[in-house]
Amino acid sequence: MSKEPEDEESELIKQMFDEIMKMIREKHIKLESVVQRMVEQGTIPQESFDRVYKMLTEYGKKKQWIQG
Repeated sequence: MSKEPEDEESELIKQMFDEIMKMIREKHIKLESVVQRMVEQGTIPQESFDRVYKMLTEYGKKKQWIQG
Protein backbone atom coordinates (compact mmCIF):
# COMPACT_ATOMS: atom_id res chain seq x y z
CA MET A 1 0.00 0.00 0.00
CA SER A 2 1.51 3.35 -1.03
CA LYS A 3 1.52 6.42 1.14
CA GLU A 4 -0.98 9.18 0.49
CA PRO A 5 0.55 12.49 -0.70
CA GLU A 6 -0.63 14.20 2.52
CA ASP A 7 1.16 11.55 4.61
CA GLU A 8 4.37 12.13 2.64
CA GLU A 9 4.04 15.89 3.11
CA SER A 10 3.41 15.47 6.84
CA GLU A 11 6.50 13.28 7.17
CA LEU A 12 8.59 15.78 5.21
CA ILE A 13 7.38 18.65 7.40
CA LYS A 14 8.19 16.63 10.53
CA GLN A 15 11.70 15.91 9.26
CA MET A 16 12.20 19.58 8.37
CA PHE A 17 10.94 20.65 11.78
CA ASP A 18 13.29 18.22 13.56
CA GLU A 19 16.28 19.43 11.55
CA ILE A 20 15.40 23.10 12.05
CA MET A 21 15.03 22.61 15.81
CA LYS A 22 18.39 20.81 15.94
CA MET A 23 20.08 23.67 14.10
CA ILE A 24 18.45 26.27 16.37
CA ARG A 25 19.39 24.38 19.55
CA GLU A 26 22.99 24.08 18.35
CA LYS A 27 22.91 27.79 17.49
CA HIS A 28 23.88 27.21 13.86
CA ILE A 29 20.99 29.31 12.64
CA LYS A 30 18.33 31.66 13.99
CA LEU A 31 14.66 30.88 13.56
CA GLU A 32 14.10 34.22 11.85
CA SER A 33 16.64 33.27 9.17
CA VAL A 34 14.91 29.96 8.50
CA VAL A 35 11.50 31.58 8.09
CA GLN A 36 12.87 34.40 5.93
CA ARG A 37 14.65 31.99 3.58
CA MET A 38 11.59 29.78 3.20
CA VAL A 39 9.44 32.74 2.26
CA GLU A 40 11.97 34.41 -0.04
CA GLN A 41 12.79 31.26 -1.97
CA GLY A 42 9.21 30.08 -2.23
CA THR A 43 10.47 26.76 -0.92
CA ILE A 44 7.10 25.74 0.42
CA PRO A 45 3.51 26.58 -0.44
CA GLN A 46 1.68 29.02 1.82
CA GLU A 47 -0.41 26.24 3.41
CA SER A 48 2.71 24.31 4.43
CA PHE A 49 4.36 27.50 5.68
CA ASP A 50 1.32 28.19 7.85
CA ARG A 51 1.49 24.67 9.29
CA VAL A 52 5.22 24.97 10.04
CA TYR A 53 4.71 28.41 11.60
CA LYS A 54 1.91 27.06 13.79
CA MET A 55 4.04 24.10 14.94
CA LEU A 56 7.01 26.35 15.74
CA THR A 57 4.80 28.81 17.61
CA GLU A 58 3.23 26.04 19.69
CA TYR A 59 6.65 24.55 20.42
CA GLY A 60 8.00 27.96 21.42
CA LYS A 61 5.09 28.51 23.79
CA LYS A 62 5.57 25.05 25.31
CA LYS A 63 9.26 25.77 25.87
CA GLN A 64 8.31 29.25 27.16
CA TRP A 65 10.47 30.93 24.51
CA ILE A 66 7.51 33.07 23.50
CA GLN A 67 4.46 34.24 25.36
CA GLY A 68 1.01 33.37 24.14
